[in-house]
Amino acid sequence: MSRGFIDGEYQDGELRGCMFIAGQRGMGKTTEMDRLLGECAGGVIFFDSLSRHELVLKGYKLINQPGELIEYLRANSKRRFRILYQPRSGDLSEHFRAVCKVARAFGWMILAIDELDMHCGAQWGDRRMPSELYDLVNYGRHFRVSMVATARRPTSVARGFTSQCLQMRIFGMREKADIRYFQEFIGEENSSRAATLEKFQYLRWVDGEPAELCGGRK
Repeated sequence: MSRGFIDGEYQDGELRGCMFIAGQRGMGKTTEMDRLLGECAGGVIFFDSLSRHELVLKGYKLINQPGELIEYLRANSKRRFRILYQPRSGDLSEHFRAVCKVARAFGWMILAIDELDMHCGAQWGDRRMPSELYDLVNYGRHFRVSMVATARRPTSVARGFTSQCLQMRIFGMREKADIRYFQEFIGEENSSRAATLEKFQYLRWVDGEPAELCGGRK
């Protein structure tokens, strides 16, 4: 897999620009994200919004505070690193915004966000996301930062994020509003298939290409 600044975006493995992974809990979103991150040749920060993935993600450096993150990256940003950031104390939003700032400052990395919808909402005004995330979504390529994010409810994620996604992975879901959400990306017929997907199956959408069925139990 390629790594570098390719066609105007930072790419590492299959990840390039913004990718969205959506679906009900337990359908395989984190497993797919872990696979994608495992293919990356460069650095990765995984923001664990619920602080629950330390037993799932193997080989990651566990960090809980922005200062510790900065010190670690000062020593390791030129290497292949894996950081699991868990905001175990304090304000979740402050942690998240700080990590976004750090990713922008160091660059040349993938920022993975679990449960992105937890960081979106009306409290951020019309953009429905903090300015630190907005900057990465819209200008991350200038800092050589690409992102992959998961959410259970796509309708709760800022439209400003999904509108910039070059790729999506759509796992099984039952809520009709969530299924309708994806119609403009993959069409009505394909989006309706989301209700029939089995665990680990997903619809893979790449901008400009038809959706295809992937995954499944091995």
